[in-house]
Amino acid sequence: MRFLTGLCALILLTISPAPAQNWQISAPTEAHIRQSIEVEWSAPEARGDILEVRPADGEGRRLSYAYTHNNPQVIMAPEAPGEYVLVYVSGGEVRASLPLTVTLPGASITAPAAVSAGETFSLDWTGPVSRSDNLTFAARDGSPIRGTGYAYVGNLDGGPASLRAPADAGSYDIVYVSGSTVLARSPIEVGGIEAVLTAPSEVFQGGPVRVSWVGPENSQDRITFAARDGEPLGGASYYYVGNAGADDAAILTASETLGAYDIVYVSSGRVIGRTSIDVVAAHIAIDAPAEVAAYTQFPVTWAGTGNQGDLIEMHASDGSRATFSYIDPNSDSVTLGAPETPGDYTLIYLTRAGREMARQAITVLPPSAEPGQLLVEQTRAALGPDDAVGVILDASGSMLQRVGEERRIAIARETLTSLVNDTIPAGTGFALRVFGHREADSCRTDLEMPLGPLDPAAATGVIRGVNAMNLARTPLGRSIEMTASDLANVAGTRILIVLTDGEETCDGDAAASIQGLRDRGWDIRVNIVGFAIDDTDLEAVFRAWAASGGGGYFSAADGTQLAAALTQAVTGAFELADPATGEVITTGRPGEILTIPAGAYTIRWGNDAEQSIDITAGDITRITLE
Repeated sequence: MRFLTGLCALILLTISPAPAQNWQISAPTEAHIRQSIEVEWSAPEARGDILEVRPADGEGRRLSYAYTHNNPQVIMAPEAPGEYVLVYVSGGEVRASLPLTVTLPGASITAPAAVSAGETFSLDWTGPVSRSDNLTFAARDGSPIRGTGYAYVGNLDGGPASLRAPADAGSYDIVYVSGSTVLARSPIEVGGIEAVLTAPSEVFQGGPVRVSWVGPENSQDRITFAARDGEPLGGASYYYVGNAGADDAAILTASETLGAYDIVYVSSGRVIGRTSIDVVAAHIAIDAPAEVAAYTQFPVTWAGTGNQGDLIEMHASDGSRATFSYIDPNSDSVTLGAPETPGDYTLIYLTRAGREMARQAITVLPPSAEPGQLLVEQTRAALGPDDAVGVILDASGSMLQRVGEERRIAIARETLTSLVNDTIPAGTGFALRVFGHREADSCRTDLEMPLGPLDPAAATGVIRGVNAMNLARTPLGRSIEMTASDLANVAGTRILIVLTDGEETCDGDAAASIQGLRDRGWDIRVNIVGFAIDDTDLEAVFRAWAASGGGGYFSAADGTQLAAALTQAVTGAFELADPATGEVITTGRPGEILTIPAGAYTIRWGNDAEQSIDITAGDITRITLE
């Protein structure tokens, strides 16, 4: 009996009825085209189930769908207005359904009736803000035009949109587009534009050209060189008009290839203004002593049409370069150091592109006495009460790279902190500009400390708050250009220090910006400090910039070298002179070791400070400037 009882119980369990299957969906029964519809559902087993929108006629063709991975789930309404059905599909069968009516939503556009070609303007709008809805241009009463300006309304938070007008004049519509459906349109007339350029009719090869203009100054408008009556030239010097100051003027650099050119104003890819210019041959002459003693420095003067980036080299008889110096277009001479090996050498003037313009023979004689060495140290800058220091700090994405175990930006912060606390005297005029620390993929540059008496504690706080931002770009030209306003109220000497680890990435022209500062007639020294740069070509560019700015280029591979470079940049140079005649024998900067003939000298620095020193043959003489 016990066996039978157990068997009966087993049979009863086996034949118990299965629980009832129940599928349900809940959703709005009306939506506008392409609207995201939220659907709640319930089902005994949802794995692989699908929500679909189908035509109401029962054809079964799904127009949109979504898997039941989430509850509630979102599905998009079709783009065509009409009657539909929302269904729940499980195991290939419809388990639940709801009717769905799809309508056209309202939209509106309020925009100017007329704008200029390429002009950026603002407009107001209303609309459903479905996925990928956008505002763009269309043919009058026609379809949207591909390649014209547009704005996704989902990025606007309901605020005004900004559009750039087409480059071609004509009658257009501004349209609100959802998918491929135009929900609203507003007519707009796009008028033609032109620009007027004023520039010299002639320029020496490789020389600077000052160009002024009257034009629309639309976004990305630029001035550049073109073939005579032809198209803009690739690789030619250019200037974005949005970077201009109040005088609407740019400085371009002419080609070194002689010929007939145009300077053109380009807006939206179209040339809307041009003026002709001829590039003519330049002439240079150099003059230097016929003989110089080894280890001494000597001047080389030049006359003619020298340009930024030109340099004077000293070559040995085998053609190897012994020494060189970039010219300062605002000065008619450079100083070279004679090599230690006596012999016959040649001085050669070369343009930025490597074109030889002049040469002169020179003989290096044995030194008048056995050489010794001089190491000058200076920890406090000799700055007067009317002088000022401006610092431009690169905090772009590359400054997040590491030198050893520290990020470049951390090392830069540490060395700048030491500079404002230990090297620049408190109360000295000081300004700090930083770029790269506020917006990714941006060319923004910010004056973080306006010009004022240096407060070391306050400056330290600002510097320590700067951090580099990944993907931020490098607007060297624009940052240097802004120095014109940053240091405008300085009565004495202006020392500008640009601390960077890379090249310009914002289409700026730092060379032109530096020349613009010099053209103001200021007593200014532009010093470039290159940090962790292993590109010799880029360092050559920086040297040329610094020379044209009346300053120097300083290279640093680590924190120790960066601290020394910043000190050299702000403390300035000193002179060694013959105590009997006062003639300058050589120049140098603190931290450098100079090799010079033994003897008595007068060292001069700062504001008329001087001191007598003796250089001993075969020894290092150390002196600290106060």
